[in-house]
Amino acid sequence: MRTLKRSISKAEVGGEPLPPAFAAFERAGIILRRAEITMIAGTPGAGKSSVALAIAAKAKVPTLYFSADTNAHTMAMRLVAMSGRMTQTAAEQMLKREPQQAEEILTLNNHLFWSFESTPTLKDLDDEVSAFETVWGKSPVLIVVDNLMDIAMDGHEEFQGMRAAMKELKYLARDTNSAVLVLHHTKEGFEGYPCQPRSAIQGLVNQIPAMVLTIGQMKQGDETYLCVAPVKNRYGRADQTGNNYVSLAFNPDSMYLDDVQIKYAQETIYGN
Repeated sequence: MRTLKRSISKAEVGGEPLPPAFAAFERAGIILRRAEITMIAGTPGAGKSSVALAIAAKAKVPTLYFSADTNAHTMAMRLVAMSGRMTQTAAEQMLKREPQQAEEILTLNNHLFWSFESTPTLKDLDDEVSAFETVWGKSPVLIVVDNLMDIAMDGHEEFQGMRAAMKELKYLARDTNSAVLVLHHTKEGFEGYPCQPRSAIQGLVNQIPAMVLTIGQMKQGDETYLCVAPVKNRYGRADQTGNNYVSLAFNPDSMYLDDVQIKYAQETIYGN
């Protein structure tokens, strides 16, 4: 038991913001925080893993990335493509024909540590965090779980299991003072373009995260944009409808994401 005065006197009290991945995120108050859960939700192929990987790469903080949805070769290919700003096809060829050059690019992201268990249990997650702490003497600053539906929850029906997993992840975030980023699915065919509303998230698991982002892609001429809507945000402005979002320049071939200079009307609600 402690008073708030005693709590805030500690060097790390929880809630500390991670470095923003994009200027558009900072303007919109889309900031991941330690000891809290952030959820990124979207339909299959919307770009959830692209956003999560970009956040993890750009934050440059010690990160434990649970990639249950994607194998090691594919993640290496994506990271080489994103970091080297090349197509995934070119990145795969580099991994095969020029492994030393690919390794040099991957070395730029040596703050990322990986687990590729395809159906991890909560104990698997805890064991990996404990191993990280044993090796480095501290907890990860960021933990990425890609994705929620892949966590094995024996003895629970699907949605009940996901809700139980979210409660355990909340405990993990508080116990380790890590920012936990969870990827999840929304209902396909549900209303909302480019970003779906909070009500589209599967399994009624949006109560626990401090921030919930829904994402979707938008084409304008030859350009592709990845749109991110804060539909829940305890630390900033949010719109549960998903109608207010920020846009990032997106190259699906390389998975490269960046800020754009053009400010859309949807961004002006956040003071741009």
